[in-house]
Amino acid sequence: MTDRNPSVVVIGAGVAGLAAAKKLKEYGFNDVTVLEASEKVGGRVATATLGNVCVDTGAQYIHGTSEKNPVYCLLKKSGLLNQIPEMGTEAFYSDKGHKVDANVARRAYEAGEGIIRYRGSNTGKSLGEHFAEKTQDVIDSLQDNDMKTRMQSVFALVGKDMLIDVGASNLHRISLDSWQYYIDMGDSVNVPGLMFQLVDMLLEDFPKDRLLLKREVSKIKWDGSFSVSPPRDEPLHAHTESASEEKVRQYPVCIVCENGEEILADHVIVTISLGCLKAQASSLFIPGLPTEKIEVINKLCFGNIAKIFLEYEEAFWENDVGTISLIYEDDTPTSVSTDKMQWLKNIQYFSVLRPKERFGNILIGWCPGNIADLVETMTDDEISTAITDHLKMFLGHSNIPQPKSILCTKWRSNKFIKGTYAYLPVGVDGQVMDILAQPLVGSQHPDQAALHQDSSFMYK
Repeated sequence: MTDRNPSVVVIGAGVAGLAAAKKLKEYGFNDVTVLEASEKVGGRVATATLGNVCVDTGAQYIHGTSEKNPVYCLLKKSGLLNQIPEMGTEAFYSDKGHKVDANVARRAYEAGEGIIRYRGSNTGKSLGEHFAEKTQDVIDSLQDNDMKTRMQSVFALVGKDMLIDVGASNLHRISLDSWQYYIDMGDSVNVPGLMFQLVDMLLEDFPKDRLLLKREVSKIKWDGSFSVSPPRDEPLHAHTESASEEKVRQYPVCIVCENGEEILADHVIVTISLGCLKAQASSLFIPGLPTEKIEVINKLCFGNIAKIFLEYEEAFWENDVGTISLIYEDDTPTSVSTDKMQWLKNIQYFSVLRPKERFGNILIGWCPGNIADLVETMTDDEISTAITDHLKMFLGHSNIPQPKSILCTKWRSNKFIKGTYAYLPVGVDGQVMDILAQPLVGSQHPDQAALHQDSSFMYK
């Protein structure tokens, strides 16, 4: 390879891709181009308009409010975190149509949360198996039958909420051992309406002409020798023996876009989602990826969540409420599942967009896994009617109106994302993600890594 400023192409203008490009620029790499398949930057950090309000259809939580978290640090530096509203109180309702004592429910919830977030290692168990066993031990230790029923139903709520956190359909598919790879960086914080500022900050100093939108990539040829001649008016070096020999540059990477455009580079960083890798890895790369990388892509799971935004003329919840949780009294930790025939049983968690002065009266209903996949196929009227009846039953109010507008996210249907985030299934060690991230060195230039992959996965 000739001695020149190496050209780097980053595929994907989500947060991972933009952060990679920003870091390269900071380290003095000037020939950096970002390709984005869609018309927008940001990836799973995204917004949409509901009525007159801009809402976060993608990430809206910072998971870890500490200096170890670069997302937190960037938003803190900007001063935006001073705008975070108070979370509000928690409200719990029973399927019998009455409100549940919030203090009792919270204590039971915290006990269940402590069990489900156990940081084990090399147990070989599923999260569901562990949760069912340990919560049953707690329930068996109780003498009061009413308390047993109450604890069981709240524990089941914890399990359902965990499916939302992970994007999975079944606790028994999730590895208990995966918790050991999560770094505790502090509390999570809800930052509605602020997360997209992160994208703007990453783009601040990046040249607009090096961010190419609507560039869907069809092939990544990463171990070759591709040449391009310089412009005819570029001056020749004094020591040049042959203009043709001196001026033809060789590149190990050729990126082919759907529109026929070809872009040559010394290095390529691939930051597309695991969902897209699952769908395209076997055909996207030439030569094909090594067997160990394909195995990792196939082993890891890529989940989904749906956020259902419900806008009302007037709030039917109290002003200080921040979340609404729905508890089925006959639920148990072993009964937690995502049966599509009973999809409403997995829409048990609603958050209130706060502050009201900014967002008006908007609830977000959250649902996981195959329930999220199902909701993506339903009409707004079907969702609106079903959820309204659902809320009437739990809150015991027959006068709850249907929302005046509704918006449902469709991450699984998005051809450039195909889901929300990754999780570890039972029997798969989290260290496999390091295998996926390892750069690949081509045979043409064995001293240079040509292909780099990002292994970070997002997020709620």
